[in-house]
Amino acid sequence: MKIRKGTESDIPAIVELLKSSLGEGLIQKSEKLWNWKHVNNPHGASPILVAEQDGQVVGVRAFLRWQWKYKGQVFQAIRAVDTATHPEFQGKGIFKKLTLQGLNDALDEGIHLVYNTPNESSKPGYLKMGWVDIGRMALKLKVNVLAYKQFDLPVLPEQDWVKLSNLLPNISNPIVKAEQAQTLLSPDYIKWRYQDNPLFDYNFLSDYQSFVLFFRFKPHSFGQEMRVVDLLIDEQKFDKSAKNALSNSFQKINRACFLTSVSGRHFQLVYGVYPDMGIIPVMDKGPIITLRNVNLEEQVFAELSNQENWGYTLGDMELF
Repeated sequence: MKIRKGTESDIPAIVELLKSSLGEGLIQKSEKLWNWKHVNNPHGASPILVAEQDGQVVGVRAFLRWQWKYKGQVFQAIRAVDTATHPEFQGKGIFKKLTLQGLNDALDEGIHLVYNTPNESSKPGYLKMGWVDIGRMALKLKVNVLAYKQFDLPVLPEQDWVKLSNLLPNISNPIVKAEQAQTLLSPDYIKWRYQDNPLFDYNFLSDYQSFVLFFRFKPHSFGQEMRVVDLLIDEQKFDKSAKNALSNSFQKINRACFLTSVSGRHFQLVYGVYPDMGIIPVMDKGPIITLRNVNLEEQVFAELSNQENWGYTLGDMELF
């Protein structure tokens, strides 16, 4: 069996392998999705490794590139994401071989760290390979009992992505002056992440001058969820009037939803600019987050192993 770097010509075989190994599930596999995610990512094309047997691709491991800014430095990271092994070749250690080779390649390429969000079943395997569990992602929830079993979506304000593009060069994370790790933002990243995303329909609230709040609707048996994924502001213009405008727009939407959710970590750091989110306390009920050091100084990795030093949004960590 041969472990090698994946190429563009491997994409059709990789997509078929993902389908045969994982099924379609909630996220349909396609070349369009693969190219958006692993080729067109503004953070850089994903390192891809495949296992090949007699000319057939029987295993794949993809590492999504991401850039995190922490204390004035930009760290190159990869997220261990799409992995599959052909059903006839499972149990032969292909996953571990691809993962360890990926770590060796990351070391040579100057990648600083690897992160991912495993489930309880896969987490022990990562911990054995040197990953560190930094805890579950915190979530803040608001329940609106008046919208129970209400499935009609609320009327959205104007969704003018062209108009929004004029704001993007001027906006930043509300915690930009804090020392927590945060995604390196750019207009290209925001467009790729939310406007061009082929998986979910992201909506936004904006005055087109000082803020944009990205969210998406998720249907449940009990009604609709308004899932907030990102809040970005123009620090110079986001004044009291702008906060009121955000609050009014926000409440018009979440009043029509049984559940509203916000990334707890981000909510805790910028609670002053979010509209009222009710009395339910922040809960550690989100995905597990694990890290693996590659080229970071030990002191820096120790700091990032403490979740208090992260300022991620759900948009940064959402699995897609």
